[in-house]
Amino acid sequence: MVRGAVVALLAWLLLAPPASAATTTRPGGRELLAALASRDSARTQWVHARWRGSLASLRAAQQRLDRASDRYGTLLDQSVLPSAIAARDRNAWSKIAMDLAERGSWTRALALLRGPLGSPATLLPVEALAAGRVESPGAALGILGFGPGQAPHGARDLDEAALYVASAISDSAGLARSSRAARWLLLVDSRRPATARSWARASLARSLAGKGERRLARAILARATGRTTAETLLLSDLTAATGDTLPAVRLLVAIATRGDLPTSDRYPAAKKASAWLQGSAADSLNDKEWMGYLHAFSDVGEASLALHLLDTHKKPAPDAATQSERDDFRASLFYKARRYDAAATAYRAQLRKPRPVATRADPALGLARAYRSQHLFAAADSAFVLATSLDSAGTVREAAAWERAREWEDQKPPRESALVLRWARARIKTEPNATTARVHEAIQWIRADSLAAADSVLMGPAPESDARVYFWRGWVASARGDSTRAREAYRRAWEADPWSYEGVRAREISGLPIDPTQGVPLAKARHGVRPVVEPPLVPRVLDAVGFHDLALDLLRSCATGEGEPRANGCIDALETRGIYRVGRSDLNLDLRLRFPPASAGPVFRAAEEETLSAPFLWSIMRQESGYLPTARSRAGALGLLQLMTPTASRLARRPLTESEVLDPDLNVRLGAMYLRQLVREFGDLRPVAASYNGGEDNVRRWIAARPRLDDLWVELIPYWETRGYVKQTYAAMRRYEAVYDASPPR
Repeated sequence: MVRGAVVALLAWLLLAPPASAATTTRPGGRELLAALASRDSARTQWVHARWRGSLASLRAAQQRLDRASDRYGTLLDQSVLPSAIAARDRNAWSKIAMDLAERGSWTRALALLRGPLGSPATLLPVEALAAGRVESPGAALGILGFGPGQAPHGARDLDEAALYVASAISDSAGLARSSRAARWLLLVDSRRPATARSWARASLARSLAGKGERRLARAILARATGRTTAETLLLSDLTAATGDTLPAVRLLVAIATRGDLPTSDRYPAAKKASAWLQGSAADSLNDKEWMGYLHAFSDVGEASLALHLLDTHKKPAPDAATQSERDDFRASLFYKARRYDAAATAYRAQLRKPRPVATRADPALGLARAYRSQHLFAAADSAFVLATSLDSAGTVREAAAWERAREWEDQKPPRESALVLRWARARIKTEPNATTARVHEAIQWIRADSLAAADSVLMGPAPESDARVYFWRGWVASARGDSTRAREAYRRAWEADPWSYEGVRAREISGLPIDPTQGVPLAKARHGVRPVVEPPLVPRVLDAVGFHDLALDLLRSCATGEGEPRANGCIDALETRGIYRVGRSDLNLDLRLRFPPASAGPVFRAAEEETLSAPFLWSIMRQESGYLPTARSRAGALGLLQLMTPTASRLARRPLTESEVLDPDLNVRLGAMYLRQLVREFGDLRPVAASYNGGEDNVRRWIAARPRLDDLWVELIPYWETRGYVKQTYAAMRRYEAVYDASPPR
């Protein structure tokens, strides 16, 4: 009673008008409404610029939106709320109530909802949550029709947000019966969204298991169809808790071996199963199940644990062929675990065993790679040659030939490297590997000062859609002084694949016109007319009360399945939540959807502070996180620009927590700070991108070996992943500039 009286007094103070102009200078409701209108107008202008305007207009719109949002946020906290609301203003004040709730201003939100807004039915879950935070769990459950510890009357009509709030409030008050009732009502109605039912099923199972009712919890999960990975992991825990680990292991193996699932789903299943896959449980699996699981474990990056499990497995192989397969796999695990000496020993043992010639190529290639990793060039070279001779026409032959040639590029003078690449080309038939070897042979002749030989290699037919041969033809022609032939070759490169690295560089070198739709004539670089209808309120309410997964699912469904005006509204709503490239359009045809100005506020601010271009930051962000603010790598890198916590702390000059590193503003600011440091050292953006991916010490070593930073330097980056990263980020940066009418810096 006392707490309720205090809340009532607070509400009266918030809603009451000032006694006199002399006693207060706090802004009133009219000023808050004006600030809301200004913020919404600025947001509309920003959306217009995002889909239609130039980079300059987008930056200006972002600055206006930042100022309007800051002003509105200040007034949300300071303004005196009205005691009465005109009918024409109800929608605006409902928005304000939602904004207050999203900011955690529960007392002010509740004062509005209960006071002049009169408890609108659409915001009932928000009001209940506010009451639970400000008053008591009982008050919140009363709003939703839940009596203490009882299932509510008529609760089947409550929406997902209301039931979610009811379960959360009941949990906080220790009201297990009400909590389970709310979850059960979500679960049993097949018309409810799958995400809501999945959450209810998993949380109900956890609640039951926590009360000692593990068998019932297990039964609820076991009977479900289409279980999520999280539900299956929970089911495996409950199954193992009964003392029967083999069924639990089989549940996990089924996830770990599914190649269609992302590693983020497969890894926890594999990791959990490793604790149970010992002794009798391991021996109970048939050999196909056992090896399938170990291969999956290796695939998700746990070669050392897979090796440990393989070596502790006591069940003998059923036949010689199976034993040979195990031995081959053990050797590959040594290599993946970076135990290169042990890998070489294992591969040599496999080669000594009597086996069909056709099966000897794989261990020979593995041996070559193990020697290479130990920097034993001569031994690796002999093993690569052996692997190519053992496989007359297969993929091992091509891989061994190419890898041998790449080692010669790094270890031998250019002329010798060119001759080995010519040898490799005779053994490589598959595109695009054949074109790659051809280009690299030409590059070695260029390095050997034999432009005529390079020209000869590049002559003849070339793949129509591969810009590389045409680009290097242009490069060689230019070096030989034939500008006419160079221009023609560069034009062919640009036409073949205009937004590859080579296509972009061909356009830059030859001064060809910029056209963001080049190569995709039906593509759309801007939306002249883009009808928009506001997204439904339900996802926002779900977000406000904490049911984020369901809110995002509903918005994604709307963005991909509704008519254009409503879908556009949902696309815009997703983007405010950091979810990009979701919509009805073909990504290849809608360039504004494919290349979004993600997290524009943090990017523009960081770009200005560090004197970097926004397109460059977006191109790095695209590769690092796919624009996802919550992205986490297996190595522990976090956020939009994938910063390690120690690195971020060093840049910030103070210890940072993971949650701080995940903050988009801080993450982008620190990432841009690091990129600026690299720009100061290297100048050219290509070694900057190479450093971000492959490590700055490696780049310093590569520059020491080849000081001239040009297209040859890029093509000779030893790490294929880093080489691809540099090319992709450079091409994406230029695509951003083209799509948003931003001239590249000179």
